[in-house]
Amino acid sequence: MTDEIARSRAELIPKGYLRAAVNLANIALVGGDPATGKFEGVSVELARDLSMRLGCRVEFIAYPSAAKILEKVDQDEWDIAFLAADPAREDRLLFSPAYALIEGTLVVREAAPYRTFQDVDAEGVEICVTRNAAYDLYLARHLAHAKIVHSSTPGEGLELLAEGKHHAAAGVRQALERFAAERNGFRILAEPFLIIRQTIAVSCSRHVAGRLVREFVEEARQQGFSENVVRHAQNIGVALAKQ
Repeated sequence: MTDEIARSRAELIPKGYLRAAVNLANIALVGGDPATGKFEGVSVELARDLSMRLGCRVEFIAYPSAAKILEKVDQDEWDIAFLAADPAREDRLLFSPAYALIEGTLVVREAAPYRTFQDVDAEGVEICVTRNAAYDLYLARHLAHAKIVHSSTPGEGLELLAEGKHHAAAGVRQALERFAAERNGFRILAEPFLIIRQTIAVSCSRHVAGRLVREFVEEARQQGFSENVVRHAQNIGVALAKQ
């Protein structure tokens, strides 16, 4: 092991093993039970592949939202985090290239007149959005007329919509489709308003570690992802990023 590789490894895993932060709200990429410590999904398999490359074990640290992961950037709770890249986060995080692309869209009531994102962006319309999610950051920059109403988690936002509050809820397509399948009277807008670039992030204070993570993702994109990553992506309809 060269000195540079040893330094990169030491900076990435100061505890001697990999602590991977996962967002349980993003069901397109991770699922599992924090009580049992059993997790699965594209992000989970990528973390396992990275830990194998590092020659260490991986421990998953589960959070209910991206916002909760971001709160812990400087508190030494995790080494890598599976988060969407966004300019508003670049002051705190270094992002790898995207490993997956998922759709951000809207769920509305079946009887609502909205068919497109432009229809929803109207005066008097309220959209429930998870605070500090990638789609929250995007909508804050791009909505011209509709009002954002924040929730703590995607589930909370969907419950508010189900209770008759607000006009729409934003989220990852897979999560919104699950909601609509379980509740009568809702539909998903066909076109996404955002393609979310999912990455592996590290704290800005760990530049050497960030380079190692970037190289890992670049190699996975060039050579093809592992069989387990591909299988999970296909099962839930996630598009893996390509070179």
